[in-house]
Amino acid sequence: MSQSRNEKIKFASIKEVDYKMPVSKSKKYTLIDAVQPLEWYCNNDSETGYQQTINNKSDGTIIVNGGIGLFKVVKKSMETRVETQTLYFTDLQSGLCGFVQLLYSTVMGGIYKGFQLNFKIFRSENNNNDYDVWESFKLNDITEFKPLRFVSRNVIFEFLDNKDEKLGSIGQLSIKCDLPTCNNTIQNLKIDLLIDLFQGFKMNPNGCNYYFDKEISATDELISSDKMVRHVFVPKGSCNGQISYDKKLNNGSFQSKVIELTNVPVSYLDAVQGLLPNKAASNWNFLCFHSENYSILAIEFTTPQEYDNATVTVWSISEKNKLTAIGSSVQSPKRHVRFRATSTDKENHWIYPTSIKFPGRFSEHNLRLVNRYDVLGELPSMVRSLAQKIVSINPFIYQYCQPSKFKHEKGISIIESTFIS
Repeated sequence: MSQSRNEKIKFASIKEVDYKMPVSKSKKYTLIDAVQPLEWYCNNDSETGYQQTINNKSDGTIIVNGGIGLFKVVKKSMETRVETQTLYFTDLQSGLCGFVQLLYSTVMGGIYKGFQLNFKIFRSENNNNDYDVWESFKLNDITEFKPLRFVSRNVIFEFLDNKDEKLGSIGQLSIKCDLPTCNNTIQNLKIDLLIDLFQGFKMNPNGCNYYFDKEISATDELISSDKMVRHVFVPKGSCNGQISYDKKLNNGSFQSKVIELTNVPVSYLDAVQGLLPNKAASNWNFLCFHSENYSILAIEFTTPQEYDNATVTVWSISEKNKLTAIGSSVQSPKRHVRFRATSTDKENHWIYPTSIKFPGRFSEHNLRLVNRYDVLGELPSMVRSLAQKIVSINPFIYQYCQPSKFKHEKGISIIESTFIS
């Protein structure tokens, strides 16, 4: 979206990219050919303003002890940030799909910090829910948090600088997990995965879209803000390893599940949100598609009216292990995600898609809903009521997974539509 120098804005988006331009020719994004650019964004000491030494309380809370006064930290930044590093997998042979996500939240510039592991698995076909799981685990006893390595008592999440030029990988991601705690539906969750990551990208200069409290002039000069939304994309990877857990049955007993992943296609996404969810976006759309030869990754969000009602879309196409197209748009209707058919949720009145079209010429006409998630559902009724009345939000996530096609090649797509306000 072009902007004149006299125009006033409260939201500065990434630049638009013509997906028809050869990948190596654009100067509006940076290709990622090593694991170093995948480091945790919120681990940057220069950003938080203190040296990161951490003590753990028994409930998992991390207290900062950095040799710098508390009030100086607060003065540096009062923002709350959430960063997620997510691995999406689609097993084309078994039809099992899901994600492993490490979430890091920091409140008021680092006064409170916390980590959790989110784990989701479901089938792409039939309604057999014998594998279906969506659980979150708060992680305690964090012993190491470096830009490329996280270690707690039960989880290791680490990027390895192990390139394979013959394979075309830029490095590896190792995820190891051993969580004996029983949550709602599972216990004894064990994850041991090694992922070869292929070429990724981020929009220049650092993948960020910026939000401003006051209107500023839209110029070509470099501008930034503590309030931001940032994404780093690795559309294609290959995963090997095992996931196992004991799933709780209706009679209260547990049944063991073991999932072997062999050369399973994956996508990796690093996302940072530097302001409250209802301030960052009113809605989101997401696509992860894999077939034998193609991978598509797309994300779209629309800012609330307070921040110009801008719609930002980013997508990419990989063929085999190489990026072949990267595109982005801002308020360009021809390239935005389209709901081709919809249904109305009688409980919350959200109009959610049953058929959808993404940029890059990807469409799915038979969306298969695998999860409808009430984000506020687990909050106490009084808190939920206040959030809905005062903040005017009623967030719901609609998750889909189904067999799909791209360029006449069969594959599997994971699609999400999120509605906030």
